[in-house]
Amino acid sequence: MKKNSKRTIIISFLCFLLSACSQNKSESEITEQFVENPSTTMSVEKSSTTMSDVESVAPTTTIDLENIEGVEYLVITSREHTEEDLDYPTAPPAGGDHLGIWHTCGIYKVELLDEAAVHSLEHGAVWVTYKPEIEKEEIIKLTTMFSSKAKILMSPHSGQISPIVATAWGRRIEIESANDARLNKFVDFFVDGEAAPEAGITCDRGIGRPPNDPYVLNR
Repeated sequence: MKKNSKRTIIISFLCFLLSACSQNKSESEITEQFVENPSTTMSVEKSSTTMSDVESVAPTTTIDLENIEGVEYLVITSREHTEEDLDYPTAPPAGGDHLGIWHTCGIYKVELLDEAAVHSLEHGAVWVTYKPEIEKEEIIKLTTMFSSKAKILMSPHSGQISPIVATAWGRRIEIESANDARLNKFVDFFVDGEAAPEAGITCDRGIGRPPNDPYVLNR
């Protein structure tokens, strides 16, 4: 996402709103039990898609992760809150430091703040993004696929190279077409997956009201 002064103003304004709402129920009241990683760096590594390189999976799952070819496994070493514009090593980002408020999950027609979307990933959401110039039929297919699924963010992302990318915390896959069966498998497997540091926490009541208002405080 392009960094500019307007975006910095938006982030500062949102932080001001959050401070003003401190008497209301906020994320801190829900998530203070989690210990933030004190490290302040982030690195990215690609690994093979063998089960030996994947964190243990709940035995009740019916998805064979070895059959999802092309999944990248990233090493995330920091998840601090920040008000800064960040340059992430992947587009879209798959984890790291992030804004103190998350994007409300849903189907958006406009681009989102990377730093807020990363916070949604921390809560166990999966972010499905597409290049803005892909065919309209592809966007319609994606919308149909994911409009009824919980904890999905979907939006265009001008910074990515592949037509479609699905991203979870520390996990991503690049997809050429909405007809690729790996896309649904990835989403089903990684929503509230074990890699997400705060899996199970809501991605509602953040910022954004789909489809066209990504910066509205939605609480």
